[in-house]
Amino acid sequence: MTDFVAELDRMIGERKKMTSELYQTILGGKATERLLQNFVLHRWPIKSFWTRNILGIASRIEDYRLRVLLVENIYEEETGALSNSGRHLDTFADFGAAVGLTASDLENPPVAPETAAVIEHNVRVCNGGTHFTEGVASVLLLMEGQPPIVGGDGKSMLSVMRDVYGLPEKGYEFFVHHASADEGEDAVSELEDEHAAAARELLHRYCDTPQLKENAIAALANALELRHRHFDMILSTSYDPAEPIFRYGQ
Repeated sequence: MTDFVAELDRMIGERKKMTSELYQTILGGKATERLLQNFVLHRWPIKSFWTRNILGIASRIEDYRLRVLLVENIYEEETGALSNSGRHLDTFADFGAAVGLTASDLENPPVAPETAAVIEHNVRVCNGGTHFTEGVASVLLLMEGQPPIVGGDGKSMLSVMRDVYGLPEKGYEFFVHHASADEGEDAVSELEDEHAAAARELLHRYCDTPQLKENAIAALANALELRHRHFDMILSTSYDPAEPIFRYGQ
């Protein structure tokens, strides 16, 4: 069982967000306004489903203690109360506003085929279409078990948004609470680690047959492929290096 969960972690590490050209471009300080705006627009529909998908997993877990860990995850996402922030989706909207989007832009964002494919996978594995351990492996662990998003020079998404693109605090708050690795974020990292640990414990507890393990591995492999296609779509349709690099207020 330990080897099975370690295999899932290995798969996530090999295709973490930083292996995509999209995140390399953003972390490299090369993003244009159009790229950052479309990054928000195309990521928004997926992020909007996050807590509903975790609710779908939680509703099928018999163990009270493990269920509470997922409820805590949902509570933090929807309120920000555990990290003294705001609702996480609202902080992502604030990031969008800092790069030039309006609230109306997010009311009916585009849903490209690559985006729809990620949403459809996540809903299916989390909300009853399969055994819930496929959702734990390919949605919960994939997101909460991601290593910090850090470039080759050690810069995190937070530091790049703050120091390179010049966003104000409200504009980069989302990245304070999501997979950054700057100083002063121990409490946030601790929450993420707890959520990833809950996912691993769920897999140890409930993914207890060779077939369930095989299905969980296959679901994660599919999710990784779909996510990277989604990332590639954002970059290919939204980025022209001839356009000026984004600088807040310029």
